[in-house]
Amino acid sequence: MIRCESCGRQNAASFNYCLDCGEALRPGVPNAPRAPVPVGRTPGPAAAERTCPSCGKPSPASFVWCASCGSRLDEKPVRGGTMFLHAVPLATPRARIVSIRADGSEGDAFPVGDAPVVVGTAGDVRIEDDPFVSARHCSFAWMDGELRVEDLGSLNGVFRKVRGEVQLQPGDHLRLGRQLLRLEPMVPAGRTRADGTRLWGSPDPGYQARLLQILQGGGIGEVYPLQAGDNLLGREQGDVTFPTDRFVSGRHAVIEVDGESYRLRDLGSSNGTFVRLNRPTALAAGDFLLVGNQLLRVELR
Repeated sequence: MIRCESCGRQNAASFNYCLDCGEALRPGVPNAPRAPVPVGRTPGPAAAERTCPSCGKPSPASFVWCASCGSRLDEKPVRGGTMFLHAVPLATPRARIVSIRADGSEGDAFPVGDAPVVVGTAGDVRIEDDPFVSARHCSFAWMDGELRVEDLGSLNGVFRKVRGEVQLQPGDHLRLGRQLLRLEPMVPAGRTRADGTRLWGSPDPGYQARLLQILQGGGIGEVYPLQAGDNLLGREQGDVTFPTDRFVSGRHAVIEVDGESYRLRDLGSSNGTFVRLNRPTALAAGDFLLVGNQLLRVELR
């Protein structure tokens, strides 16, 4: 984020001009031509938001310039009617990534236009004060008409919220509540000697896979075996339970095991179930991503 020295507003790192007062944010960037306006706030009674007369998109009531297209919200002429351009490119960005606060409200947002955007503690868009975000964590870019996200070799990965049912592969990582789990198949050892003696052990009810709980720092915690068919995950009931994790719903998700096939579906949990992305992935409008502890929502125009 860049703080405007004129009005104090925090702006996205990619912005050249302040979204509130229009002042240049970087050395060497010329001041945008415009008529004098009150700094930061517009006159008149406060309102929740204002509709842009040019593009029809809403902006906070305190904004002088439209957050979407850059038009003057009070429709006063600006040097012959020339549109004031701040950080918004000539064409409206085709996508916007919005951070979601813990209370569910929207936080900062950044546009994704034609140029790729790198997110991290040292990226084009900086996420600060999150020890689980890498310097260059992930990138957003348009390719073949699709917005794609790519993990740039981060330590903790990028997770996407499950919609409907998804196919899992051995080695996939899941996040639900505060839990990080890894799926592994269980291959029978088949230890039988030539004389017919078999390896003794506890009775096997037919486990075919298991979930490993990954602890902070990378250690292994609990191991949860999975049987053929549906395996319920939840806080209050299920085959795999996390009774002390208040971010896990009572009935959270199901993993269906069918031979070497594994399918995951969320059961309408409050906080969702997320799967780590292992390759550049096309995103859809309304997708939610976890980057470190940051929850991001994808908006497509």
